[in-house]
Amino acid sequence: HALTLECMAFFVVFILRFFPSKPLVLGEGRPVLLVHGYMNHPNVWWFQKKWLKSLGFGPLYTISLGHPFQSIYRYAEIVKSKVDQIAQDTHRDDIILIGHSMGGLVALWCGVQLDKGRLIKDIVTIASPLQGTPVAWLGMGPNAKEMRPKSPFIEELHRALKGNSLIRFQHIATHSDQLVIPGVSACLLENPHYIFKDLGHASLLFSKRTAQKISSFYSP
Repeated sequence: HALTLECMAFFVVFILRFFPSKPLVLGEGRPVLLVHGYMNHPNVWWFQKKWLKSLGFGPLYTISLGHPFQSIYRYAEIVKSKVDQIAQDTHRDDIILIGHSMGGLVALWCGVQLDKGRLIKDIVTIASPLQGTPVAWLGMGPNAKEMRPKSPFIEELHRALKGNSLIRFQHIATHSDQLVIPGVSACLLENPHYIFKDLGHASLLFSKRTAQKISSFYSP
């Protein structure tokens, strides 16, 4: 059942690539920036934006990270520029970043090393290889190398996270993750977290339960 749902999820990810992008969903609360993962695109957040909006989140922003094979360090700079623009547009300094897969690593690096908690106050990672993943050995580009277990990036990120005192972290993972192995490694267990049993890596993007779990971490 989980495998069937995951195959369907990857198909939907592919189809959504051809839909027109809607980078902003309006709202009156804390700004939320959604960061997509490796070789992906902002339209993968189509369903989560709808569900998060219904739960009171917003304004909700998405971003395209551009070329699929750049360094996570470069992607974090792109996200930081977007964060600065959101802060300028909304006059808020309590921005939430939500990142799926590699997007979670991008969000963390942006938050703790570039923004340093000035504008970003919460980061939620979804199925992000926080300890690296052996599947990254099959990937292309510097970003794939950075997601390997015990890579210099992963070790540098962990040192930076230990020095953080301004940003709250929450993690969502799944035991059925086919890309982040083992699934529990998508959590830093000292932080608030939740581990699904029956959703795959991509399926997390297309389940209302993911949005509900994000909402349960804190009120928007």
